[in-house]
Amino acid sequence: MATARDGQLEIRPLTAARVDDVKTVTRGTWGSACWDLFPRYTAAEQRELGITGGGPGTADAKRREVLAKLARRRKNSAGLVAYRGGDPIGFVSLGPRHDYSRVERSKATPPVDDVAAWVIPCITVRRGHRGQGIAVAMIRAAVDYARKRGAPAVEAHPRLGGKRVHDDFAFFGTKAMFEKAGFRQVRGVLPRLPKGWVARVTMRRTIRKRAAPAARRPS
Repeated sequence: MATARDGQLEIRPLTAARVDDVKTVTRGTWGSACWDLFPRYTAAEQRELGITGGGPGTADAKRREVLAKLARRRKNSAGLVAYRGGDPIGFVSLGPRHDYSRVERSKATPPVDDVAAWVIPCITVRRGHRGQGIAVAMIRAAVDYARKRGAPAVEAHPRLGGKRVHDDFAFFGTKAMFEKAGFRQVRGVLPRLPKGWVARVTMRRTIRKRAAPAARRPS
């Protein structure tokens, strides 16, 4: 789907067959697998799906099952995976805003307007592969993927900046990262957020529809 300047980076849509690659990427970051379900479901929805609690390995297996089901959808996958030399090294979550219950309901990320934007709630690059432009390449690939599926815009809610955080916990992305990928800020930090909440801004990349080719005149 996408290739980096070095010709070795490939970015592919997540499929059910590639779900374990998400585990490889996230375990290589946090030491335990993250299945990209937290932004998608509220606590009540997670309990209903059976992806919380349970014995060792039980919830993890269920989470994998839920993500695999999302990845099987025909209209849009649940994200994109970056590979270098066949090794999974990055993952970006992507989809219509209504796919993410927590994003939809959060006081920190309400809709800016009535544009049916897709969102990027999280992006992860494995240790040892950071600082090489992989995150920006994945964001650009995500925009291209969304464009082909009719999305009018793609949004993200990265940290504002200020105090430096460890790269492992920068999964919202940064403002500078999205600016490099052609996004612009459309909303600043919202006032009166609960104490301790991360200061985040809203970035947007508007997708312009490609003009249809002009009809050929009869000779």
